[in-house]
Amino acid sequence: PTTIEYNKIITDDPRLTVMTPDEYEKNPKKFDVILSISSIEHDGLGRYGDPINPNGDLEFMAIAKNELIKESGHMILAVPIGQDAVTWNLHRIYGRIRFPLLIKDWNIIQEFGFNEAKFDGKFGYYAYQPIFYLAPRR
Repeated sequence: PTTIEYNKIITDDPRLTVMTPDEYEKNPKKFDVILSISSIEHDGLGRYGDPINPNGDLEFMAIAKNELIKESGHMILAVPIGQDAVTWNLHRIYGRIRFPLLIKDWNIIQEFGFNEAKFDGKFGYYAYQPIFYLAPRR
């Protein structure tokens, strides 16, 4: 497994590859699977050392499709679903407006626990997170 994080992770486990985005750019590779569970909703909000970018999440999804994933690759994605919102500077909640923007270049192969009515739900501090199995739209 390879983990790419803004803050350097220190591990002594030789099975893991850990790098920052800058390190990845110096030695890029493509992956068979990208696993993002409760991550993308934070991109661009600055909480974890990432630069402030209102569209950081959308830009990551484009980079994942075009640069990170192999042609035959897949993504396993879980993001908070509910009414569109930003809980500054913690995370976004994806609703009827932003969720389609997030996955516009991806096909949903399968979904687990998703209920479209939850787009209209108010979940307070955090929303529920179904899992989406995605393939890049080519």
